[in-house]
Amino acid sequence: MKSAGIQKKKILHTTTRLVLGGGVEKNIYYTVTNLSDEFEFHLSCGAYFKDDLFCNHPEIKIIICPYLVNTIHPLKDLQALWFYYRLIRREKYDIVHTHETKASFITKLAAWLARCPYVIYGLHGVTFNDPMSRLKRKFYILLEKLTIYCADLVVAVGNDTVTEYKKENIGKNIPFEIVRSGIDIKNYLCQALQTDEEKLQFRKALGIDKDDIVFITVGRFSYSKAQRYSIEAFAVLQKKYPTLKFLLIGEGELLAECKLLANAAGINNRSILFLGYQKDIPKYLSVSDIFIFTSLREGLPRVIVEASLLQVPVITFEVEGASEVLENEKSGFIVPQANKEALINKAEQLILQPSLKLAFGQRAQQHVKQYWDMHVMAQQLRSIYNRNI
Repeated sequence: MKSAGIQKKKILHTTTRLVLGGGVEKNIYYTVTNLSDEFEFHLSCGAYFKDDLFCNHPEIKIIICPYLVNTIHPLKDLQALWFYYRLIRREKYDIVHTHETKASFITKLAAWLARCPYVIYGLHGVTFNDPMSRLKRKFYILLEKLTIYCADLVVAVGNDTVTEYKKENIGKNIPFEIVRSGIDIKNYLCQALQTDEEKLQFRKALGIDKDDIVFITVGRFSYSKAQRYSIEAFAVLQKKYPTLKFLLIGEGELLAECKLLANAAGINNRSILFLGYQKDIPKYLSVSDIFIFTSLREGLPRVIVEASLLQVPVITFEVEGASEVLENEKSGFIVPQANKEALINKAEQLILQPSLKLAFGQRAQQHVKQYWDMHVMAQQLRSIYNRNI
């Protein structure tokens, strides 16, 4: 705790956009909440601002950059670079801590040009592993190679992310540190439904019977999250096990397309529920039996950690970070990407073996409680900030 009268050091966090329920947003929120006793935080993002965490947060100043957009746009990108150059020069930040690909490209370069004393690149995923053309992938890798040395340190959410960067010889002479994206574990567990009666009533409100087996997935509907695989697998399983239900939580550009896919696959509307954005994810996890995750690109999948906290067994595609949360065949199932048959096979194993579901859930919870506490994350970042100011 800083003594009264001592001016706090200023830290700017940047991200391309703030979205409801996003992992990057929660990461920044917990950082600010736990470290605002010692540091003054500013947060800047593009014009897409849809987040209730920061709207009335007393410990952070929000700065909107109207030129920062998610897609490549040469004119706006130059305007955003100039915007951040002037901002960083004016505010004299001690540290700039960037997040997400687009914001990081621009604000790392702006911070370097503005001679910010210390720049941290927050690495939350491997963008060049997204579904994209070979040419576009090469372009993203080139951008990373050109701008990564504008940072003094890379803080990554998982080891797999670092491995992918080093495979491409990106930042091989820059230090990397692993800081796992923490969760408010105590609060998260308290938000879950605690009694069998509460769970029964919540299921009833959703149109789910007591003995139904409930699949769940959480995430933005996008090409990289690839919910289509889980919907197609569910369509096959539901014909064999009519009491299956599927809860899909999230918004996004492919939501309407996924609804059409479910309808075309012949899934009854009462069996598959598209629930949109939900604040109280722990409640939905409380009444679920199996978590399905078909993302094609991650840094470290936070939703797998959250499902594991509530002992919901996970079946996931082989994606960055999955093996850091789950031990395959011991605390969850990790299957090859885009392999619908493997997804169906592992889901069927969990449907038919309740004891396996229970064992997976217990082992996974024990692991994530140890490594994904927000207080651990905050203290790691406090140490990084203090030793570099």
